[in-house]
Amino acid sequence: MTDIQDNLPEADGRDENTSGSSPKAPRKPEQAEADRQEEQEELKEPVAPPTPSEAPLETKEEVNEDQALTETKATEGELASETANEPAEAEAEKQEDISELSDEELEGDDDHEEVHSDEDEHDEFAHEELELPDYAEYEPQKLLAEAEKLLKNEPIQRIKEHMDSIRKSFLKQLNEERNDKLQEFLESGGVEIDFEFIQPLRNTFRSVYSEYRSRRKKYYNDLQEKLEHNLKVKKELIEKIREIVTKDESIGDTFKEFNAIQQEWRNTGPVPRNESSDLWRTYHHHVENFYEYIKINKELRDLDFKKNHERKEALIKKAEVLTEQEDVRQAFGELQKLHKQWKNVGPVEREHREPMWERFSEITKKIHDRREEFYESLKGKREELIAQKKELVQKLQDYPFDAIDSHSGWQKAIKDIEAIRQEFRKVGRINHPENDTIWDEFREVLRNFNRKKNGFYKELKREHHENLDKKRALLEIAENLKESEDWHNTTQELKRIQAQWKRIGHVPRSESDKIWKQFRAACNHFFNRLTEHNKDLDKEFEKNLEEKQKILEELKAFKPSGSQKESVNTLKEIINRWKDVGRVPRGKQQIDSDFNTLLDSQFQSIDLDRKESQRIRFENKMNNLADQVGDRSLMREKSQLRKKREEAQKELNQLETNLNFFSSSNPNSPFIKEAEAKVKQQRDFMNSLDDKIKMISVEIRKMQEEPAEGTEGENGETPEN
Repeated sequence: MTDIQDNLPEADGRDENTSGSSPKAPRKPEQAEADRQEEQEELKEPVAPPTPSEAPLETKEEVNEDQALTETKATEGELASETANEPAEAEAEKQEDISELSDEELEGDDDHEEVHSDEDEHDEFAHEELELPDYAEYEPQKLLAEAEKLLKNEPIQRIKEHMDSIRKSFLKQLNEERNDKLQEFLESGGVEIDFEFIQPLRNTFRSVYSEYRSRRKKYYNDLQEKLEHNLKVKKELIEKIREIVTKDESIGDTFKEFNAIQQEWRNTGPVPRNESSDLWRTYHHHVENFYEYIKINKELRDLDFKKNHERKEALIKKAEVLTEQEDVRQAFGELQKLHKQWKNVGPVEREHREPMWERFSEITKKIHDRREEFYESLKGKREELIAQKKELVQKLQDYPFDAIDSHSGWQKAIKDIEAIRQEFRKVGRINHPENDTIWDEFREVLRNFNRKKNGFYKELKREHHENLDKKRALLEIAENLKESEDWHNTTQELKRIQAQWKRIGHVPRSESDKIWKQFRAACNHFFNRLTEHNKDLDKEFEKNLEEKQKILEELKAFKPSGSQKESVNTLKEIINRWKDVGRVPRGKQQIDSDFNTLLDSQFQSIDLDRKESQRIRFENKMNNLADQVGDRSLMREKSQLRKKREEAQKELNQLETNLNFFSSSNPNSPFIKEAEAKVKQQRDFMNSLDDKIKMISVEIRKMQEEPAEGTEGENGETPEN
């Protein structure tokens, strides 16, 4: 029924625990002082006033409740990320209207003062649900979108910390981008005064942030006007209470008017915080005077006590329910509201005042204890998370960036670093003193990684362009040769530049497919012409095939007669005629193999010296190879002979090692004789290989000096770049 601040100073400005001057108020005659003191003692009740900083005059009970409401202030300050932002000082902003901020204003902090009322304590807990993301990891475009979203969907007074964090991260990234571009400009020979780098996002963000600051300023200006208006109304209501006791009317009418004033007081709303303490003391001073005035009507007073008792019992029951609520932060916020309601409920009977307050205080303590336990657990969790971030930073710092020297290596590193970055981002922002330092270290390692990576690919890009120039030179050669009719030399040259093309390496992706198709088309053009040329030659080689078939039949019919020398001369004469015939059509070259096989058989039939026989047969084989595909086959044959000689040398070394092992043994030992025979045999074999290598080298030299026309080529397909 009444709206009385419990345990306020006495009407004369004193209470049982403090002393000091009260606001000016009319005093009663001295002869009524004893009665007045007795009645006022009955009206006292221990309920907390505003916070100690607001009320210089405090009683013991006032201090107790204030401690109950503020005992975890330190915890709240340490856990700012889990709770809402602390209310700012209650002063109106002095910022002027902002239409469009300059670069300097945009870079500067928004340090304009805020306006707060005496009821803002509860707003702190309403803010808890507005999470503060780790904006340092957002890209500029996402930061802009987030700022626009906050401006559209959230109360302007709740987003200051968010907008400040967004602005710092946004400007940091754009400034870094600008500095990087400036450095590139200077490295390329530019002068800083000529540097110009337009960032459209910066201008867009400037407009959004300007709107935020302008709306924020208007909000606090309007709030200041509203609080000042409420202050004026409440002062007028106090004056009405002061005057009510001087009216000559019935107690019932007086009480109705008093109740109406109290209801209007409650409906009026908050006032500036710095005015709250004096206003409350003055208000309750005159309320006490009113109760002195109506003390003669004990029935009305008892009825008022009864209603106040019922209201406080209801508040205690609501508080008891909060002790079972799972969401501790929400429970604490509701508790704050209950305490505010308790302050606005009038006194109860004297014998119930202290017990009721103790019950309410005990419940308050339980909720405070749960809340403190909750935030202590959050502290431990934050330490775990900050340790995870440190570990990820160390993992990033230990990554072997300097050892990477290939495209595949950098691609793997990019995936690895992105995985670490995602882990770091998953941990999220932590309200911890080291969080910003760890983020700066993490970001610096990332920047170092990007510098090294960009340096590698910048060099790789340069190499690709050099490779492109080399391949363009080879393309020009291929284009110049594609119409050539020097079949043999052009074939060799195109194959040479094809091999060189493979060794050059990659070119820019945008040019790769194009230049490869041009090069392949030029090579294919020549080899297609070569194929048609060889088809014409095959027709001419049909006669050669018929002639060689006759010679082959003649060789089959050969029978040794006379001396060995005559037989050898006859076989040589057949070989020379076979060689003079020339090439046969492609696909019919098996006849050359048949001739060589049959020739070997005939040499064996005349019992020719093995070494001489091998020489003649090898010479014939060499001639056939030269006739078929030119010096390329001879060079391949020479390479194979060299490999055989290397293997034979290794085997000879092993045989000689084994022979030396038995050097102290009897020279007539069968093991020694066998070993010596194998050594001699191996040396003879190596000598024969040396002879063949010399013979084939001479033949290759002759062919290079007088290349044969119409050497068969092959299609010029090569693997793409």
